[in-house]
Amino acid sequence: MVLSLLAGIFLLLLLIMIARTMVLQQSKEAAPQTRRTVDEQDALGILSKAVQCKTISHQDPERTDWNEFIRLADLFAQTYPRCESHRITPDAGAYNLVYRFEGEDTQAAPALLTAHLDVVGAQEEAWSHPPFSGVIEDGYLYGRGSFDCKVQAVAILTAFESLLAQHKRPKRTFYVAFGCDEECNGSQEGACSIASWFEKQGISFAYVLDEGGVVSQRYIKGFDQDIAVVGVAEKGYMDVELSAASSAGHSSTPSFPTALGLVCQAVQSLERRTMPARLTVPVRAMLDSLGRQAKFPFRLLFLNLWITKPMLLGIFSRSPTLNALIRTTVVPTMIEASDKSNVIAEQAKAMVNVRLLPGQTPDEVLAWMEKVIGNPKVKLKAVRFTAASEVSPAKGEAFDHLEKTITACFDHVLVTPYLMLGATDARKYQKLSKHIYRFTPVRMDRSEVERMHGVDERISEQNIRLAATFYATLIQG
Repeated sequence: MVLSLLAGIFLLLLLIMIARTMVLQQSKEAAPQTRRTVDEQDALGILSKAVQCKTISHQDPERTDWNEFIRLADLFAQTYPRCESHRITPDAGAYNLVYRFEGEDTQAAPALLTAHLDVVGAQEEAWSHPPFSGVIEDGYLYGRGSFDCKVQAVAILTAFESLLAQHKRPKRTFYVAFGCDEECNGSQEGACSIASWFEKQGISFAYVLDEGGVVSQRYIKGFDQDIAVVGVAEKGYMDVELSAASSAGHSSTPSFPTALGLVCQAVQSLERRTMPARLTVPVRAMLDSLGRQAKFPFRLLFLNLWITKPMLLGIFSRSPTLNALIRTTVVPTMIEASDKSNVIAEQAKAMVNVRLLPGQTPDEVLAWMEKVIGNPKVKLKAVRFTAASEVSPAKGEAFDHLEKTITACFDHVLVTPYLMLGATDARKYQKLSKHIYRFTPVRMDRSEVERMHGVDERISEQNIRLAATFYATLIQG
């Protein structure tokens, strides 16, 4: 009797799931956008020269070689003379670049396209080609910043230069802003200065588009189509210092535990545990969007979270990328103790980097870490914190325009909102727009994306063309 009842309940639930899945599938396709052609102006060669400008930024501005930023600005001025005539020189940072392109519809709110000019450093001995040589080989341009994100700056200027050469204007007014310190995250020289200037001028935007997700190949196992992931929010950022003190002394007569041992035990405890999984608004929007466009098994899984959520969280937990979408991640990154091999340190420290889900507070994270470590001798201190960004709408005119542009430029692609795992300049413009999106218009698999900030960063010639075409289509749409 009980088994029959349970079987009946299971069958009823299954029928409800199937019915909901059939009803919630994508009901209609968006009206198509016209793909625009663009005179690429040897964008590959221009990007190669841009990579050769060694625009490495540092948290301490005194360490940055600003002459390299001047070189890059001069390169853009010479290569894109029509764009240069639209460059404005506001009091928004000496090494930032800001442009204004007036649109046909002067009554429409302007839009803002952004990218950054700075790059991280590179250990040259590990590269197959010198990281600042801009080598082109087998259809790829190798170099630091080629993908992150000078390709974006070059593609944007290429699109506008081509449009101006035809004596045309964009549909609406566009501002373009390139900051000089995105890789420093907490610095104030770049996008912070630009955003402050816009705010003082009373300028706000219909939407802001910055670097972010890509057209991802094999993003989720089982999806045949590529998935264009558009960031509608960013995770928060926090650095937590772990410290412990103990008796110092000579290594020949040790006593335990040492300060370093205490910190290492704490680090090991944190690596063995993960924070509880949660489905935030951006991730729910992603699952709903993909579910409505996917094949039936994925629709069944993604559109019935009321019953499939535990299974979904289990599946996502097995992939580092997908796991980071559903959890606040906690990872040790730095450690220090004695500066000599035969000296026991009196104090040891480790740095733990935390990327917080929207809605997760620093106090919640610190309380969880203290519980996991379980040793009052290890002290925790948050030394840096940036809250998660606001969540932009995944529906409406701005997102729809972006979606149409992506589908016009990239064949056979699904478009979905998602949660950005890293930090960008986009959050610095939050006071200026409610519609802030993060997307880099290139097609890549995970192995290519992982070259960013790593060895042999590169971008394909095909992706340079795609990026220029995307921006040409976007500004004329």
